[in-house]
Amino acid sequence: MGIKFSTDFPGGNGLCLGIREGDAQEPVAVRFAAEPKNCPIALWFHFRLGGLDGRAVRLILANPEQTLGGSDWSENKAVYRTPERKWRRTEKPAAITTPGGRTEWAFDLPETQDAVEFAFCFPYQVNDFKATLSQIADSFHTEEIGISPHGRRLLRVRNQGKVSDLPGVYLTARHHAGETPGSWVLDGLLGYVARSPQLRDAARWWAVPFVSIDDVGEGSYGKDPWPWDINRAYSYAGLRRVEARAVASDVRRWAKECKPLVYIDLHAPTHRERQNYVPIPSADEEVFEQSPGAKPFAEMYLAQMPEAIRSSSAWKDTSGWVTRYEGLSSCGWVRKELNIDAFTIETSYQGNEKVDYTIANYQRMGRALAETIAQWCRNKSSR
Repeated sequence: MGIKFSTDFPGGNGLCLGIREGDAQEPVAVRFAAEPKNCPIALWFHFRLGGLDGRAVRLILANPEQTLGGSDWSENKAVYRTPERKWRRTEKPAAITTPGGRTEWAFDLPETQDAVEFAFCFPYQVNDFKATLSQIADSFHTEEIGISPHGRRLLRVRNQGKVSDLPGVYLTARHHAGETPGSWVLDGLLGYVARSPQLRDAARWWAVPFVSIDDVGEGSYGKDPWPWDINRAYSYAGLRRVEARAVASDVRRWAKECKPLVYIDLHAPTHRERQNYVPIPSADEEVFEQSPGAKPFAEMYLAQMPEAIRSSSAWKDTSGWVTRYEGLSSCGWVRKELNIDAFTIETSYQGNEKVDYTIANYQRMGRALAETIAQWCRNKSSR
């Protein structure tokens, strides 16, 4: 039958460059590339292998130079699962030097299996969100707020009720589709708020779980696609993407139904950073001064985080960062439009300096973020 390499499922990404089966005592070697797809830079991959017949596997990333963060993957741990087990981390990869002097990175899966699923970080797809939604449906419900360029439905979740003088919280995730840590943080936040009547009933919680829904479903990393990155489409000159237009319209709708206090956009950084942080200044330096609370908010979030999974610092100086495109991010647009606090949070794909993050760790961060936001709203409302 032979070994089957597959990406024909939601979020699938990976170009098979070659499979070496060898003899029955050797690991199967699969050389692959992370596909850029519609973007000028790659990062995401997620594929399945079948027909392994109980053999160990070596998976070789062939194009590390094309990924955000560069060619050094020595500290990275990807994730994998077999049919009978849940997602877990690999060990660190081994460097392979090619005859031409390039470095490729080999991830070894030592156990034997017939099938394996392999990804850059823990995948989070629409079905994952639906599974969580089924558990919190008594507290939250969804509504379509638009349609993507490829005909997918853009969803927003909100808690029940409508009290106009309550504090308002709006969250977004996956402006860049491959940044799955943000989704798991949001997942943990929604579940925690649903289980905490004091938090749930104290604010109007609205969230868009997948802004770049086409790239999520089609397995693109989703950063800087031509001609506009969605998170640079909230322009002074007009909203340049239909996804941004849907979010902007919904933010305006939210602002009329509550006392809007804070907007949070969840992201992930380069592939090997082991830090969670609020970037300061934001990429929208011309409007940054409208959010002087960025550092205090970041420090509050750090304090809420369990010590085992927190970073060594709460914010990062990003004054040297550049962007390929002019235009406002969603946070910049919200600050300009509503004159409220709006923060970006970057959550590591890997972990902190001490531990490698699990799905449960990311969800625990969501609980910490919910408590931080609630305290922030209480402080703002008491002034």
